[in-house]
Amino acid sequence: MEYRYTSDVKPKDLWLIAMTKTYRSFIGVINIIFTVAVFALTLKFWSTAGDINKMAMLFGCMLFPVIQPLAIYGRSVKQLENLPKQVDLLFDEQGLHVDSMGKHQDIKWNKIANAIKQKNMIVVMSDNNHGYMISNRQLGDKREEFYEFLLNKLRR
Repeated sequence: MEYRYTSDVKPKDLWLIAMTKTYRSFIGVINIIFTVAVFALTLKFWSTAGDINKMAMLFGCMLFPVIQPLAIYGRSVKQLENLPKQVDLLFDEQGLHVDSMGKHQDIKWNKIANAIKQKNMIVVMSDNNHGYMISNRQLGDKREEFYEFLLNKLRR
């Protein structure tokens, strides 16, 4: 069996991973509690507040639902600037074969750390800190079949 993909990661893909990670953690709970509290305080004190306080309240209301996601998107765009533009991935019985910018690397199955299925992609971890992302756009209807193939190879 052989699977060939070109890693085509968009800022939206990285943004979705970061937002999911944030809001599935304790920090996400704190963000939600803070936002609800700021909205409640803004409603209570809006009529008696001065202009500067109103601006601060509006900023507080927009901090987590608007500003944080925009900042994370900006960071995602910046992260992609440092990654190679085209990474060709070939998965076969021997392992993962990576071609990028004229360089070739072979990674045996026993050297691959993990395969993580996200909502919008599958990430093949070459070690604990680095991985190759393949979005659902590339995977298409072979997503589940490819993930099962990865799990089969990693269990051996």
